[in-house]
Amino acid sequence: MKVRVSRGTLLKYALTYSIALSLFYVGVRFLQSRAWFLGVFFICSAGILIYLYTFHKKVPAKYLVPGVLFLVLFQIYPSFYSGYVAFTNDSNGHEISKTQAISTIIENSKVPITNAGPVTFRAAIENSSKKLFLIFEYPKDSWWVGNSSSLEQLQVSQIVKSSDSSIEKVHGFRLLNSNETEAVSGDLGDIQVKLKSGLVLQAQDLQTLQVSKPSLVYFPAKDELVNVESGVRYHPNNNGQMVSQAGEALYPGWKTTVGWRNFTSIIHNADIRHPLLKVLAWTFLNAIILIALSFLMGLCLALIFNSPLLYSRRIYRTIFIVPMAIPSVLSVLVWSGLFTAQTGVIDRIFHISTPWLTDSLWARIAVLIVELWVTFPYMFLICTGAIQAIPNEIIEAAEIDGASPLKVFGLIKLPLVMRTVAPLLVASGAMALNNFGVIYLLTGGGPTFPNTNGNAGATDILISYTYKLAFNSQEGSNYGLASALSILNFILIGILSVYGLRRMKTMEGVN
Repeated sequence: MKVRVSRGTLLKYALTYSIALSLFYVGVRFLQSRAWFLGVFFICSAGILIYLYTFHKKVPAKYLVPGVLFLVLFQIYPSFYSGYVAFTNDSNGHEISKTQAISTIIENSKVPITNAGPVTFRAAIENSSKKLFLIFEYPKDSWWVGNSSSLEQLQVSQIVKSSDSSIEKVHGFRLLNSNETEAVSGDLGDIQVKLKSGLVLQAQDLQTLQVSKPSLVYFPAKDELVNVESGVRYHPNNNGQMVSQAGEALYPGWKTTVGWRNFTSIIHNADIRHPLLKVLAWTFLNAIILIALSFLMGLCLALIFNSPLLYSRRIYRTIFIVPMAIPSVLSVLVWSGLFTAQTGVIDRIFHISTPWLTDSLWARIAVLIVELWVTFPYMFLICTGAIQAIPNEIIEAAEIDGASPLKVFGLIKLPLVMRTVAPLLVASGAMALNNFGVIYLLTGGGPTFPNTNGNAGATDILISYTYKLAFNSQEGSNYGLASALSILNFILIGILSVYGLRRMKTMEGVN
């Protein structure tokens, strides 16, 4: 009996197996790079997809599992990895493994051998692989062909010399002429040929090689580096560096765990603590002012445009939600141009010269204006919805009982609106505490505070301060400290959000 398989089924199997094989290949490459979690994750994901879409018959899992895999890869794993980085010294000069760091230190310790004569070479292309090689004689009567990844000794029978004893031909290789050699001079400079004796040969021009040797030797049994010329010994410290007894540290270092040091340095390190206190103060002040102003502005506009006496309300509502439809990045960049001192539109219209982005006070005012522009349409919409959700019977009953419009607003509309929008206000507060985009695009956190190496400025909030610590162009990156601050930022926002919801007694409404 023949079993017919539809084209749709064949297409499903082909797509499933192609995706699974791609994931399996990516997983193997991650394992080769010693990224153990990602390697195992992609390989297991490939197996799960094959099982679900070829053998498993339950339909819900086919829709649920892909979402779970994406959740693990893009949310859970980055969160846990950020937490792990907070307990390491991952920073500028400590971004690689110990093995890589020691290899780099030894490679950077090369010193030229003064008594070695000039070693001439010829650049050549291997016929089979089309790779660039160096052909040289060192020592006398020993011919070699090699590059950074391989080295082989040539037999005399492989070399054809001219009458002046120069190399004319090498079997298996095509010798480059002077013009071709000059064209690949950049690649020649990157080649380092390592001999078994430990010597390193590297091109110093288009004809000769420089012979050098590392001045440091690593002894794995004692876990120490020894300078063979001076006899100085270097041992690892608790910060991922090789250090001598005199305190001389070798670079680069390696990434290692440091416990709670990143968290305690926030308190004990004055260079971090002092700007952090100023940043925290502005973070909370900025969030409070922004939420208060945007809510009041949205509520007032909602009340105005909900009045039955106002005609063409839909047109006005559409106009006031336009800022929400415009990408915030574009809006902030436009506002940045408007705030340009003297030449900006605002200063030219009012014939003033205001240091909007260079003075601390005016820069904060500019940030609040732009944040208000971006935020108030959202508040306007939720307040409009909350007001329209109030039953007209309640308002009419209050008016019949003689309540004035002010009492109707204060005793009926405002409490009902607050009960509806309170959870959204708490969420908006959390967003205001993490409003990175406006700060970064408008002021970059500036004007910068003195003596902070560009890490903190008058308009910086905690998240932008954290970003600067992680990617500081002046003193280098510090991912460990930035991750620690990110964790504290997350805990702080979580506590304030839960506390705000409980204080407003809206948890039952959310549920």
